[in-house]
Amino acid sequence: MFDTLESRIIIDYEIWVRSDLHIGGHDSGAPGAVDMGVMKDVDGYPFVPGASLKGVLRSEMERLLNGLGKHACSPDKLCDPEKECTVCKLFGGREVAGSIRVRDAYTDSRKTMVRDGVRIDRKKRKAADRGYYTMEVVPKGTKFKGRITIENPKLGEYQYAKLGALLGTVRFFNATSKSLGGGVSRGFGEVLIVPRLIREITADDYLEGRYEGKELVSLIEEDDLGSDLERGELPMSPDNEVDGFIGDWKGYVEAMEGGSNQS
Repeated sequence: MFDTLESRIIIDYEIWVRSDLHIGGHDSGAPGAVDMGVMKDVDGYPFVPGASLKGVLRSEMERLLNGLGKHACSPDKLCDPEKECTVCKLFGGREVAGSIRVRDAYTDSRKTMVRDGVRIDRKKRKAADRGYYTMEVVPKGTKFKGRITIENPKLGEYQYAKLGALLGTVRFFNATSKSLGGGVSRGFGEVLIVPRLIREITADDYLEGRYEGKELVSLIEEDDLGSDLERGELPMSPDNEVDGFIGDWKGYVEAMEGGSNQS
């Protein structure tokens, strides 16, 4: 599928932490250390692994397509070769490589907090023996920055179908789930995924040294931006471009449902 590079989509994105976030790391085992630490790089900065975000987005896309009554695979039942759904086309399937790459997202602050917790014995309906634990979290208000790339966004005759699939899923996630990491039942892990800048780089751009490519859309800064995102909106300029990308995805899905096998 990727023997030929037609173009590459580059998305600079942020993760806005709306409630304390716990992405589990390795416990140090040192005296006085928290029981459940967060993921950090070698310099002590918390980060969100790209694999974690990619897994969440894949699950959200599967849920969305299933809810619309459209064909979508699942991790335990992947599509047959030559009949891959858009989940497989974007994230990978049985015999098709994924075309999306999600980089780790980093913050420029080392600040974390420690929350107390108690495990409950459901049979006894009280605190379990040795049930007290501590959990490290990244505080509300933190912002992480990362990058996503999509190889060859075209599917069939639909120029930006893969990009539309991703953006449609991001809108669905922001309007519904908003959940990432552990402790969600305790109110942790509410986030928004915020694409800030989307560019496209073609093979000709690389040949001519235009490594920045062409800007497709950029985020519109608004006073009520957070509320707009929570409603599933993606206010980006130029207007209506995001809807056009998502329209390409919808068009491809409808074509596939109608029996047209487009690659």
